Amino acid sequence: MPPWLPPLSVIVVTALALTAMESPLATPNGRRLWMAGILVFGALAIAATVWLGRREGEEALALAGTSAAPQVPPAALNGPSVASLTFRIKVLEDRVKELEAGRLARSISQNSADDLASYLKQFGSRRVIVSCIPDDIEAYQYANQLVNILRAANWEAQGPQVTRIFCDIHSPGINIYVNGDNSSDTAKLLLGGFAKFNIPYQSRVTPSGAIPDTETVELFIGTRQSQRVNAGAD
Repeated sequence: MPPWLPPLSVIVVTALALTAMESPLATPNGRRLWMAGILVFGALAIAATVWLGRREGEEALALAGTSAAPQVPPAALNGPSVASLTFRIKVLEDRVKELEAGRLARSISQNSADDLASYLKQFGSRRVIVSCIPDDIEAYQYANQLVNILRAANWEAQGPQVTRIFCDIHSPGINIYVNGDNSSDTAKLLLGGFAKFNIPYQSRVTPSGAIPDTETVELFIGTRQSQRVNAGAD
């Protein structure tokens, strides 16, 4: 095995990982292929490192047998231990999972965010509550981005608040709730903006008493799921 193989494998792993982070893939199958490629080249780099370590140990032993060189410890002849190899593979797998999680995090592109803020700003200030499911950092970050967009439109956006009043919603889109007696057009403006700039959303049936204020609209971010939601109301 050539000595340049381990560093080359590391370079390939790094290139694959960076490409996976910066170039969104079209399908889940494509993402799985990228992740498999990273694992394969990472395992190859580790295996090559182990092989080179053992070869160097054998060469040191041969040199010690033909000269007065110091004795080589047995551990040095065996290269990295099985435990060390297993740990390296586990670290690689964890890193791949981190990359995959980062790729799947919900967000609104900067262009769409700017366009939505400009669109909503022309209608004057409105009161909106933004909330999300508890104990979900990805949902909180998406809700926080939504709050920033609404505030950029000079709307009175409160939150992100954490609540389970809407139960465990599993949906990647923005869930829209209004009081049954709401007579304002705030929800209609939001629906129009989300549809105009291709931001996934869903209109929901509001639980009784969840929104006592008849003039307030609540935007709720639930737990992300793999299924895709069309940019439109059910």
